[in-house]
Amino acid sequence: MGFTVRDMLKAEIFGNAKVLGGSQGLDNEILGVTIIEAPDIVKFINGGEVLLTGFYAFQSCSVKEFGEYIEELSKKKVSAVAVKRKQNVEHIEEKLHILLNYAGEHGVPVLEISRELSFRDILKMIMERLFNDEVRRLKYFKTTHDNFTALSLSFGATENGIQRILDVLEKLIGNPAALFNQNMDCLASTEGSAHKLVLSKQAEEYEPRFYSNYHYLRQKVCMEEGGRQTSQLVVKLKVMYSRKMYLAVTESRNPFSDLDDIAIENAVTALRQEMFRQNSIEELEEKFQNDIMNHILSGKLHSRQEIERNIKLLGIPMEASYRVLVLKLWNKENDEFEKLSEELQYFSVLRDAVVKEFREVRIRNDVDKVTVIQQIKEGQKQEEYREELRCTVERIQKRIIEKNKRLVVRVGVGKEVEGVLNISDSYKEAGDSLEFIGILGGQSDSHASSVMFFTDMGIFKLLCKLATAEELSEYIPESLEKLFHYKKQQRGDLILTLSTYLDRNQNLTKTAQELFIHYKTAAYRIDRIAEITGIDFDNPNEVLAVRIGLIVHKMVENIKK
Repeated sequence: MGFTVRDMLKAEIFGNAKVLGGSQGLDNEILGVTIIEAPDIVKFINGGEVLLTGFYAFQSCSVKEFGEYIEELSKKKVSAVAVKRKQNVEHIEEKLHILLNYAGEHGVPVLEISRELSFRDILKMIMERLFNDEVRRLKYFKTTHDNFTALSLSFGATENGIQRILDVLEKLIGNPAALFNQNMDCLASTEGSAHKLVLSKQAEEYEPRFYSNYHYLRQKVCMEEGGRQTSQLVVKLKVMYSRKMYLAVTESRNPFSDLDDIAIENAVTALRQEMFRQNSIEELEEKFQNDIMNHILSGKLHSRQEIERNIKLLGIPMEASYRVLVLKLWNKENDEFEKLSEELQYFSVLRDAVVKEFREVRIRNDVDKVTVIQQIKEGQKQEEYREELRCTVERIQKRIIEKNKRLVVRVGVGKEVEGVLNISDSYKEAGDSLEFIGILGGQSDSHASSVMFFTDMGIFKLLCKLATAEELSEYIPESLEKLFHYKKQQRGDLILTLSTYLDRNQNLTKTAQELFIHYKTAAYRIDRIAEITGIDFDNPNEVLAVRIGLIVHKMVENIKK
């Protein structure tokens, strides 16, 4: 007779174990060991295993469903079942009664073990007793692979399986784990894990003790300020569209072993599969929501019945007050992105920041913009809303500059409208406001973001209604047209000088400082502009017309692009 259940109970770690039933099977030979984290693990059982469970896999199933599972299990001839009795499992006493009936009928010992006893220690002890090192690793690889596969098969359509996978990994390795996205935002974590991830420049390549499909790093971290340094494994993994994720496992409780490498490897594979599954579901939901939002934003809602069906699916009320915001990133240095891949990368940063910082909104993703339909709080004052939005956008900007200090968030804000039918009006105004931020000088200094409310655009709200460049050109004074058609090699400097001069209230000293030119150069250029155009800078009405004309000219250029 080989290693039996009775022999296992003699081990020191089983000192407080109780035999609840099936004692006639204590001489059953043990051929393996596995954890039950999902009912589907029964499909991977060969027979002769010790099963370890905290009943977590059965916490929500009915007593009838549990009985059906036990019937399936009875065909496998397992050696023993070790359980931790947890209070948060529905009908645990009834389920335990079914398990004990199975134990007595089939001679399978049911052992109750301490909640503090780690499944990791049990797995390690049994495997070391049964197998040599090479076979032990192979068996453990199969055990962890089967567990994570069964777990993945058990996830419902709306369930977030990432947390479940991390919880199982923590049980297997006895150390905390956390998953981070490419923006280093924590997506899920176990108790005691770090909620921030910083990749150290001193991080070293780490080679697991087997062939791996993933890239491992090992670095030293402090879990708390002034605390001792400990090792942390970071695994880089790619999911859909080359988006990166990072699994961080910190050696804060138990030293890493070769078995931990195996568990981490299989957890990473399970995480990738789960993220592919979630991304596929999210894409379908997002496309569905985007289609509905497109109809609402464009005003293409043809019947009352269609409107009510769409807003019900979108989860927003028909008669509430709404406002539309459109957000986009600008490169402060080039005013454009040099590569499409770079633009898409930072667009995902913007989208993630919007999702995190805005509450109770509906979001649509365009190619390079994020559109937000925001329901206005009842009774909220305009000043309160503006301050709330300013703070929210500042937090988004802070997230952005952590990734790239050159990027600035610009936000166009439509007016508040009553009811879903008028959302399309606010959307058009938000788009106009966004376009006008640069034209109207809305961009502020340093890293502060730019926010433009349509209601603050004054006369330019009327100009937005003009559809063609020809119609807009009617608002450019003849004097200014002369400057726009002046010698190409000189007119750029002259137009910039004129615009700066007017923005600085016709102060030559401030104009020269702003343009980093000599005072006499600025004075010469203004005299030359007056000579070319005939503008009377002492006439307030003419100066106002020129200021408007400069802005209208930018609008015309944007239309022609």
